[in-house]
Amino acid sequence: MPSSPRPILTTIAAVALVAALSGCASSPETEHGDHASGDAYPVTVTNCSNEITFDQSPERIVVLRNEVIPVLSSLGVLDRTVGLVGRFHDAYFDQQTQTTMSEIPVLSDEISQVGGGEISLEDVIAQEPDLVIGTSETITRDGLLAQGINVLENEESCAGSQATSTLDDIDTLFTLYADVFDRHDEADAALVDIDQRIDAAIAQIPDGENRTAAMLYPTIGGGATYAYGSGSMNHTLLELAGFTNVFADPPDRNAEVTAEELLARDPEVIILLHSGTTDEEVEESLTSLPGAGELNAVKNDALFPLLFGFTSPASPITIDGLTQIVERFQE
Repeated sequence: MPSSPRPILTTIAAVALVAALSGCASSPETEHGDHASGDAYPVTVTNCSNEITFDQSPERIVVLRNEVIPVLSSLGVLDRTVGLVGRFHDAYFDQQTQTTMSEIPVLSDEISQVGGGEISLEDVIAQEPDLVIGTSETITRDGLLAQGINVLENEESCAGSQATSTLDDIDTLFTLYADVFDRHDEADAALVDIDQRIDAAIAQIPDGENRTAAMLYPTIGGGATYAYGSGSMNHTLLELAGFTNVFADPPDRNAEVTAEELLARDPEVIILLHSGTTDEEVEESLTSLPGAGELNAVKNDALFPLLFGFTSPASPITIDGLTQIVERFQE
């Protein structure tokens, strides 16, 4: 049975971590005030190689990214969100989070061809946010900063980012927002819970699991098929679930693959990623490829359609994805 690549926190270690973080005056990424006196601001964080200073805890937030929603919820600040931009799938969030989100205005649910939320900068500015989380073709870092609005982005989405995605990125995500909102105890508790969920998923994997697998994003209705390599969180999840990624050799997050290459590598398990289509449609996008009927995963009914956000970028949502993958293939 595989083990988690990140040390799982014991109760003693978790207490020690809370004490260490609470007593830390500064780090290479942040500059804190004295938490003991409650004077946490101003605080400066580094995001996408930019230093951003917050004079106070943000009170009006516009969110463009799904993966930050459970983080804000865990920190107890989701209700400060004054607008959502993009498509936020209920499947990603627990009932309490969904209830909070139901009270938040959706400014736009339109998605551009490259996946970002479509909305004008003026419509975002009209919400008078003091923090925007996520960017798009129209909502850019430079455009927001020019209006005096702080902006944070997932590190994986930073321009030019080539970093390999791992579980450590979840720690980084919580640390960033714990610093911004001065909610360190809540972040530590959430990370302990995530470690426990990872342990629970891994415990279901039998000793000797050695199947090969692939995570693919096929184009619905025909077109390119993309496979996820060792630079992606998708690869990390496959390894955690006990599988060997047949496309682990490319260091990139993803790369286009041909039907011939897929047949040559012939993974025993295939996870089919999509952005909100039906299971039947996404399976058809694979099985309609030339020769796909010869794939072991097809012959053995080892296909698993899964919403893309359950696998990337690294967040609490991807741990839900890990649980779903393990439960599907360890039945």
